[in-house]
Amino acid sequence: MKIALILSIVFICGIALTANAQIPNPGFENWTSGNPDGWATSNAFPAGLINVTQTTDCHSGSYALRGDVINYFSTIVEPVIQSGPGGRGFGISLQYHSFELYYKFAPVGGDKFSINVGLKKAGVTIAQGAAAPTATVSTYTYLSVPINYMTNDTPDTAIIQISITGPVTGSDFHVGSVMFVDDLLFSLTTGISDIFPTDMIGKCYPNPASDIINIPITENVSGEVTLNVFDAYGKEVKQLVGNPQQYSSNVFQFSVEDFSTGLYFYSVSGQSGHYQGKFIVSNNKQQN
Repeated sequence: MKIALILSIVFICGIALTANAQIPNPGFENWTSGNPDGWATSNAFPAGLINVTQTTDCHSGSYALRGDVINYFSTIVEPVIQSGPGGRGFGISLQYHSFELYYKFAPVGGDKFSINVGLKKAGVTIAQGAAAPTATVSTYTYLSVPINYMTNDTPDTAIIQISITGPVTGSDFHVGSVMFVDDLLFSLTTGISDIFPTDMIGKCYPNPASDIINIPITENVSGEVTLNVFDAYGKEVKQLVGNPQQYSSNVFQFSVEDFSTGLYFYSVSGQSGHYQGKFIVSNNKQQN
């Protein structure tokens, strides 16, 4: 079973502000009839399906948002929130470059804390950002999701979707996984440069790639490490999980020969760190 209110809406690519005024209810302080103001959720009233709730376990202010994967009459249902009335997004007017938030996450069975941020101009997608960390995060932690532009246009609409997804198909989530979300923010900067030195961000090689790509695991990431790769539409196309010592020279190495030509984004997360980057696949075999 899917919650039509949210999951029938394809996420679009998003944006970032130096102030959070344009994000509806960014600290989840205001709620009406069990839902956060300015957001569509997977809650279904009066059917009794409630897996997105207000909590006093917050990063700042008085409240935050909690989402639980639950068993609803033998159907496993994930928590989903999407910005704007009916999840249709909200207006923006600047070319923002990252989406930032504070979160906690207690996954079961390899579930992911999934973020898709989309931005469009006159109904056309022009930028996007995505992340899907899998590590347990027991205290509120800052996360920045870079927004990558496909054109030089300034967006007019942003959509933010936050959910819990499964480890393989996205829909194979597990009862008991819990997320906490607070203090959403758009930024005109990439954000991650404030956390990691510039030479640690996005240094995959070769770039562009046509057969094999190497994505280094930096010293800032320890324990079990997860690599998630997304295409230009935010769809996850690759995941690798392991410990740094499993990989030659602390590098994730995999083939992109089956990837379509184009732009891809990746996210590397571990128990003590997270960073993102992007690469281009230039399929020389198809072009020759």
